[in-house]
Amino acid sequence: MKKIRIILSIALIASSVQLFGQSQIVDFLKAGQADANTLSQSYLLPYGEMLGVNLNSGWYNSAKVHKIGGFDITFSASYATAPNSKKSFDPSNLSLEAVTPESDGMAPTMAGSNKESMGFYFQDDPTKTNIIDMKGANADVFVSPMIQAAIGLPFHTEIMGRFMPKTSYGDYGDAGLWGIGLKHSIKDYIPFVKRVPFLNASVLAAYTDFDAKLGVSNEGFAGEIGEGSGNLETTAGAFTTRLLIGVNVPVVSFYTGLGYGTTTSNFDVVGEFVGYEDTSKPIALEYKTSGFDFNAGMRLRLAIFSLHADYTVGEYSVITAGVGINFR
Repeated sequence: MKKIRIILSIALIASSVQLFGQSQIVDFLKAGQADANTLSQSYLLPYGEMLGVNLNSGWYNSAKVHKIGGFDITFSASYATAPNSKKSFDPSNLSLEAVTPESDGMAPTMAGSNKESMGFYFQDDPTKTNIIDMKGANADVFVSPMIQAAIGLPFHTEIMGRFMPKTSYGDYGDAGLWGIGLKHSIKDYIPFVKRVPFLNASVLAAYTDFDAKLGVSNEGFAGEIGEGSGNLETTAGAFTTRLLIGVNVPVVSFYTGLGYGTTTSNFDVVGEFVGYEDTSKPIALEYKTSGFDFNAGMRLRLAIFSLHADYTVGEYSVITAGVGINFR
């Protein structure tokens, strides 16, 4: 079980590792605290939003509710992709206090190509020497694995849970999550659906909490502002409500879900850095998202084993696939 937790922990923070391997975020500290937060807010936007979208995914693979005592244990992975509109931003729209971009045009976010960059220099520097080289990180996808379980309760209801205790793995950092959800059948409340045995309808509400820590450092400019090391501490909460409609026939079933989700993601750089002796948290960011999305999927069931996959249409597209054990 410990090995499984370690594998899931690495997978959960893998998208972060590829982003912060070059210490891009702490490099922004050379611009001063105000501008470091402003630049980071725009640069990390796709990461903050993809994290929230993924945490709201993978909660179900059927509109049917378990009978009393019925259960399932499911392993799934959600794969979110950033739209092109989130791969760059216009620095001229930012309220920068100390630095300015080297040229007009768009700067890459972390989801942008690592072949794209934008330099920034101090506004009062007559030589216009860049102190920051903002590069894309090719981090336009976010993959999150989940293990969760559900059990049927009285009154056509089932309770669901997902949990991974915070697990540390060497220099990668650590990560953990938990979540809880409820699904309730509304089949008997809809006359047409009630009369058709293979049709199912239900409503779902679920919440997921995520916590991770990654080491970051900037040791290439000894003694200069921004030099030092610390951690990027990430916390996120995601809540979703869903109306589910499904068709269950022998071996195969189909399901759709229309829902509304909200997410809040926080990213804090905590550590000791030159020029920031008066604070242990030089960068503190918050992202909030909300909106509707729709997904459709299929589950193939072989005895008590099942395979499923679905696609979510929204600002960020998400593909979820998984395997599970199902009973009743």
